[in-house]
Amino acid sequence: MRSIALVFLWLAASVSRGQTDSLLRVWNDAAQPDSARLKAVQILAWKAVFEQPDSGMALARKQLDFARRVESQVAQFEASTTLAVGSSMKSDYEAALNHLHACLALSKAMKDPKREANTYSNLSNVYRSLGDLPMALTQLQKSLRIDMELQNKDGLAGTYNNMGTIQTELNNHREALSHYERSAALAEELDSDRGRAQAALNLGSAYLNLGRPDTAALLFVRGLELYKRIGRRLEQGMAFNNLGRAYGQLGRGAEAFASLDSAERILSSLGSARQLVRTHVNRGNLLIDLKRAREAIAACRAGESIALSANLLQQRVECLQCLHRAHELAGDFRNAYAAQSAYMSVNDSLLRLNNSKEVTRLEVTRAFQDRMLADSLDNVRRMHEQELHAQERIASEKERRNLFLYAGLGVLALSAGLWNRLRYTRRSRAAIQLEKDRSENLLLNILPVAVAEELKDKGEAEARLLDQVTVLFTDFKGFTTLSEQVTPKQLVKDLHECFSAFDRICAKHGIEKIKTIGDAYMAAGGLPTPNDTHALDAIQAALEMRDFIAEGKQRKIEAGLPYFEIRIGMHSGPVVAGVVGEKKFAYDIWGDTVNTASRMESSGEAGRVNISEATYALVRDATTPLGEPAFDFTPRGKVQAKGKGEMEMYFVEPVRS
Repeated sequence: MRSIALVFLWLAASVSRGQTDSLLRVWNDAAQPDSARLKAVQILAWKAVFEQPDSGMALARKQLDFARRVESQVAQFEASTTLAVGSSMKSDYEAALNHLHACLALSKAMKDPKREANTYSNLSNVYRSLGDLPMALTQLQKSLRIDMELQNKDGLAGTYNNMGTIQTELNNHREALSHYERSAALAEELDSDRGRAQAALNLGSAYLNLGRPDTAALLFVRGLELYKRIGRRLEQGMAFNNLGRAYGQLGRGAEAFASLDSAERILSSLGSARQLVRTHVNRGNLLIDLKRAREAIAACRAGESIALSANLLQQRVECLQCLHRAHELAGDFRNAYAAQSAYMSVNDSLLRLNNSKEVTRLEVTRAFQDRMLADSLDNVRRMHEQELHAQERIASEKERRNLFLYAGLGVLALSAGLWNRLRYTRRSRAAIQLEKDRSENLLLNILPVAVAEELKDKGEAEARLLDQVTVLFTDFKGFTTLSEQVTPKQLVKDLHECFSAFDRICAKHGIEKIKTIGDAYMAAGGLPTPNDTHALDAIQAALEMRDFIAEGKQRKIEAGLPYFEIRIGMHSGPVVAGVVGEKKFAYDIWGDTVNTASRMESSGEAGRVNISEATYALVRDATTPLGEPAFDFTPRGKVQAKGKGEMEMYFVEPVRS
């Protein structure tokens, strides 16, 4: 959970036994103010749900009933969040999604965007547990949009971290690194040691996955020092674990073993089975690399024993893989085969578990509908039984038989009627909601969220002067010549592929696509909500766009096909932004900044990102999370720009380590 959940967790952690008794007295005292009773039961429910989910959920249901009676939407939101957490802990993801959708409706009714963003983040956690990573990312992107408009840096930092974790699970390690870097930058802005520490471990893991153990080790050491400073022992154990892996890859065996020994001491004292298994597997793999088979077998077995007792299937799979390699190294092929067979068996169990999660995800809606039907039939059955009981005392056996017959037919008819009515209502609501969602998504594809909301509320959106944004233009070199070499259909297909990638890159870096004009693409950072990172965001997006086109060029050359080359230019300054027209709405920007950005593009070179002096001034001191310069700049001196005269320009590149 993010910001709201973290506050509750802090409260829960601070509740002693005496305080628990005191809170229970407040909750059970009808003479206390409603707000005091609701706060007391909220703290109790949130604390309990992590220790005893059933007890916590029982309290949360009482809180929810009371909150509805006193019409407290905030308390209803808090109770539903607790119920969602409890349901997730019990792997009842259908119920968790239902509770979170209730939270979403409440946050919108309260017009509370922070709670809405938090709920999207929590929805992402549930979809991630179900294995639906694309849907999890979609929810995080919704959370990200809101937090960007609110300039909620705390929320943004958490969301970027979560997005990095999902990209890691998808093996998109460069994407993960980009998200972690943004989270790290926000941690610096917030002056948060905990945020810095978390960012250091995440960045280190990303660099390790990218084959950069040297950089990873530096980051793990930094994270370890920060976690020692703030007294977080579990995270210290995790840092030592990661440091052991990095040192192992660097060939620094003594330091690797020392780090893993430290991890084992800390994690054993905390009883953290999952991380402790990882320590033994890391040690086993390191010993295998050093050709020390007998010691490796002992380490892998120690990990498997813990995984088996704690029922950690994924971790047991890793242990059995380790054992298989260790026995193979020792030349013990019989035990190597046994470990491989056990691995396949446990892995099958894990796959079945993941498949059951997928089935759960697909059947969430159907299960909800089935329950509604069952409830309706139960009501009919109860009514029928009451009627029979009344007739029993006065009717003959024959009349009772007839009554059973008629009542049974009545139940069938009434049930059919209820079912048809329920199905019609459900389909109608679903159709309305589907059309509403389509309209909403279409509007958000055309306009920024804040502008779309203003347009819906007022019927118009006011143009605004934004003092500082960064405008980005791209253009394909030799597009006219290329269009003569390929079919129109292929040309449109290639443009669609490029511009779709640019759309994704813009969304990732938090900049707004403005429009396409032929083969030109225009975007801007720092709008509709102003921010201080617009120039940095735009340059990172531009470099990624440039690299995407370069990779495509290489593929085309290898296939003997015509290819695109791209020029990119940008300039920073004031613009006027707003919606033009009454039909076919378009969000656009105007001003000399736009014209200058266009000149930066046309004055550039293929495969280069050309920036103005104004943009250079905003990013020249930008640094990486390690405090190193983020970019290399090549001064071009004064270059003639059409309609602008001579202007200072710079080519920009990322620093290559």
